Amino acid sequence: MTRVNCIGVLVVDALSGPLESYPIPRRRTQVITRNVRFFAGGGAANTAGALGRMGINAGVFSKVGRDSNGEFLRRELAHSGVDTAGICVSRKDTTPFTFVGVHSDGERTFIHTPGANKTFCRDDLRLNSLFKCNFLLYQDLWALPRLDGGPGARLLADAQRRGIITLLDECWGLGPNREKFEKMLPHCDYVLPSADDMRVIYPGLTDEEIAGRILGRGAKAVILKLGAKGCLVARDGMRKYAPAFRAKVVDTTGAGDCWNAGFITGLARGEDVLSSARLGNACASFCVGAIGGTAGIPNYETVSKRTERKHKSG
Repeated sequence: MTRVNCIGVLVVDALSGPLESYPIPRRRTQVITRNVRFFAGGGAANTAGALGRMGINAGVFSKVGRDSNGEFLRRELAHSGVDTAGICVSRKDTTPFTFVGVHSDGERTFIHTPGANKTFCRDDLRLNSLFKCNFLLYQDLWALPRLDGGPGARLLADAQRRGIITLLDECWGLGPNREKFEKMLPHCDYVLPSADDMRVIYPGLTDEEIAGRILGRGAKAVILKLGAKGCLVARDGMRKYAPAFRAKVVDTTGAGDCWNAGFITGLARGEDVLSSARLGNACASFCVGAIGGTAGIPNYETVSKRTERKHKSG
């Protein structure tokens, strides 16, 4: 069976909404929302969880605290069929936590406590287990300060030498860093970044120019995620856009992560890069229709049917 291992962050997400505004000390000390829900979040959790829902064997490699939040994450991931044996449990660090304000238009704002993400390093990884896979996804560049850049590049290089397909995604995290990003690109078969974040480190460039810059720094292929516009697929001399699917947006939490899961599922099933990108778009469209990172993800057959309907309709 195809195996996908995800290196990245695990976070307990408390999603509260709809949130119209935040409290202001001494002026408006309380605001009211309709509900709050707790989910296993973070890029590695969302992608691995969505892969599990689509029938792909996935494992996570991350770090949590020895606390109730860490227990919650391991339990929720196991319920989604994700292998949690690669999660390091720290006696010193707290489990990462994020308060997610979900606004009426589906956009989100965050109050984040990094916890164990700040100390997660190569020594916390069981390398023999990490490299027992067909695909290795480094999910959360810029959120793992002791792995990002050189250490992460060496992990991806080691994986490629073993014949593993390597993928890289990023999140805003502790702030975009072009140097660390470019250090990892030569060891990536696929780079799957957000166009919005790329425009920060490559200001003034068009989407196709950004893709060209990433390819020029050594990546074999790049799929630039364009949100509601879909994505741009670029490799060798190819530049093709895959449009997004229509969806009623309830919550955009985890949309990019679920896109990754759809894309990797396509590759794992032998699809070409453009068809896999379409499957990523379909998976993301299911994600944004429900509260929580992976709550809206159905099985592979249902996701695939959405791409088929789109193809038949032109």
